[in-house]
Amino acid sequence: MKSNKEIVLSFFEASNKRDWRTIESLVHDDFIRNSSSEPREIKTNRGLITFHKQEAEVFPDLREEVVFAIEEGDLVAVRVHFLGTQRGPLGSFPASGKILDAHFNCFFKVTDGRIKESWVEYDNLNGLVQLGHYKME
Repeated sequence: MKSNKEIVLSFFEASNKRDWRTIESLVHDDFIRNSSSEPREIKTNRGLITFHKQEAEVFPDLREEVVFAIEEGDLVAVRVHFLGTQRGPLGSFPASGKILDAHFNCFFKVTDGRIKESWVEYDNLNGLVQLGHYKME
């Protein structure tokens, strides 16, 4: 039986491989993703897969590398390195062809061997600056 940390690491591995079937098996049907950034809430494992597919269209060379993961009970905290080239539109922002090289933090709740909930926080302003969509004065 996998530890909660191993389940979360398997999720990132499957995401990098675009292995949607494995992601569906690792995430509860009634999963919920929370964030202070858009999209603020994603519901269901299918909704999460749709989000990741769209992200992979915008950043086709996207890789998310886990820098570290800490497990405590049913919670797993993860620091992730995101690296990808924006080849498609990101909301109202057109493809820039520029690389987004950033870190973000995720917290996962694992219940009955599957991911039940997550909280994801990242620096949107830093991303928009890197991609050339916003200039700092």
